[in-house]
Amino acid sequence: MTLEEIQSIESYCSENGITIKQRLHELNIPESNFYYARRALTARQSTSEGSFIQLGNASGLTFPEPARSASGSRKGKNVPVESYMTLELRTESGSAMRIQGNFTSEHLGIIMSSLR
Repeated sequence: MTLEEIQSIESYCSENGITIKQRLHELNIPESNFYYARRALTARQSTSEGSFIQLGNASGLTFPEPARSASGSRKGKNVPVESYMTLELRTESGSAMRIQGNFTSEHLGIIMSSLR
């Protein structure tokens, strides 16, 4: 099985509220084959450098616009500063995620709180 096939099955189950076991039965795929392939791909992914999956804009993560003063003046104001950053995260199971962009401390807080 390919990574795309595994992700497709997991996605379908999540979207339709069924278990992986039920979906595998519908597709006539032995559970052992699915879990063996998933374990093998996870192990391979965790040992290879730069094996991140490009998400594009599909994640749906959006940030509110920073509040700006009516006068537009920055002098004496606490205006959030954006910095271009690359965040790399890895779960205990070995899945990896890379997020890049201009972030403020508020953006980082939103990202971190969504991981809990």
